Amino acid sequence: MSSDTIGKLIKCRAAICWEPNKPLTIEEIDVEPPKIGEVRIKVIANNICHSDLHVYDGHAVGAGVNLEFPCILGHEATGVVESVGDGVKSIAPGDYVATLFAGQCEECALCENPKTNLCLKRKFDETLMADKTSRFKLNGQIIYKFVGISSLSEYTVISEVQVVKINPKVRMDRACIFSCGFTTGYGSVVNVAKAEAQSTIAVWGMGTVGLAAVYGARKCNAAMIIGVDTNGNKEEIAKKMGCTHFINPLKCREENKTIADAIKQLTNGVGVDYAIECVGQAACVQDAFESIAPWGTTVVVGVCSAEKKLEIHPNEFLSGKKLTGALLGGYKSKECVPHLIQEYVDGKLDIENLFTGSIKLDEVNSAFQWLKQGKVLRTVVLF
Repeated sequence: MSSDTIGKLIKCRAAICWEPNKPLTIEEIDVEPPKIGEVRIKVIANNICHSDLHVYDGHAVGAGVNLEFPCILGHEATGVVESVGDGVKSIAPGDYVATLFAGQCEECALCENPKTNLCLKRKFDETLMADKTSRFKLNGQIIYKFVGISSLSEYTVISEVQVVKINPKVRMDRACIFSCGFTTGYGSVVNVAKAEAQSTIAVWGMGTVGLAAVYGARKCNAAMIIGVDTNGNKEEIAKKMGCTHFINPLKCREENKTIADAIKQLTNGVGVDYAIECVGQAACVQDAFESIAPWGTTVVVGVCSAEKKLEIHPNEFLSGKKLTGALLGGYKSKECVPHLIQEYVDGKLDIENLFTGSIKLDEVNSAFQWLKQGKVLRTVVLF
């Protein structure tokens, strides 16, 4: 990286989300230099994630996620460090990095506790930097962050807590998926559920996260992997990633039976050992819980809107049923993301089927529409 920009304001292009349900606009913004504990990154690649779509289409508003507008979306990215602020120790200019929406300071009580991947120093839904100011401005107006990252911009400033150095030899347009999508789905099975060989697993939602969960089930040598999705076109990719069966809830409705009925028919009336909900709908969580065996575990992965509640009688848990959930597959981000990327570099993880194509920043609204219509998995914005 050139040293010409260090300590100076950078003008660059970014996609601005002014409010939900409105197209993003491409604007030239000012990106200030990093302050204490911060890193300024030149973004190389950014995936459009369903979490971004949830803000774009208003689903995330009122869902317990801190949002302020106007903001810059994007959180699943790779880039190269342009400069660092005072006190930054783990990252240096020129390092190739991945962004981490679930930060890890490695010092707080939560980071030191192996039972959680949350961090007290940096919450996952921060809209400003630690000093409660923004490094983004447009004609003097503050532009807010999204989950502390905001990588739909040629440059962004991130807390050191939310960035990690990665192998520079990896394809940056592939490594970005480990910042969120793949890790979230894969980890929900491998790390949260800790599924055993020959177990039975059902996954709700055959988007990128759900398919990564299916792949995790396959890696665990599950005996039965059931994909659940209302989009029948997803059956082919679901089976390619590892599903042994596919259930379309719309067909269940036509046959006057529930998803739980269909799953129990496949499992000799018992239900599955593990149900992974990757849609982000309370009704799907309910269906998933009703589909597990008496000893089964339901893992909530998708972000649900705030007004929706579950209706589960406490006695349901007396048989040993469990209901849990996690961010980023329950992994400590700074430990797992470089490790999974290295496994990909070593040929141990096959992620190619999770990518649909790549675009330039000017096409970003089209990518959101494609994702909303279920036409694509991961679309990479290349800078």
